[in-house]
Amino acid sequence: MENIYKQLGSRIREIRKKKSLTLEELSDRAELDWSFLARIETGKAIPSIMSLSKISKALNVSITDLFSNHILGQDKLLESEIISLIHKLKTSDKTQLIKILKTILPV
Repeated sequence: MENIYKQLGSRIREIRKKKSLTLEELSDRAELDWSFLARIETGKAIPSIMSLSKISKALNVSITDLFSNHILGQDKLLESEIISLIHKLKTSDKTQLIKILKTILPV
């Protein structure tokens, strides 16, 4: 099994490249040293939660998005995305969502 830190670094690099950012641009946005980011992307440095938070904000993604399906599993990623969306809703919208879910789900 590939090292979890290498997987995390690969995922960060993948997101960074999809957003057409250089390592230096991400470094500026995240306020982290570019060489530290390079070591994270290669799995040679272990980022702190604070560093992951800075990276996720700089990439405009959630920390959960930094972890690939292979690391967390598809179900966990979907649950996290659902919860994230629900947290953004007003109480009245949450009530409406519950009504909708109760009518469409066989629970």
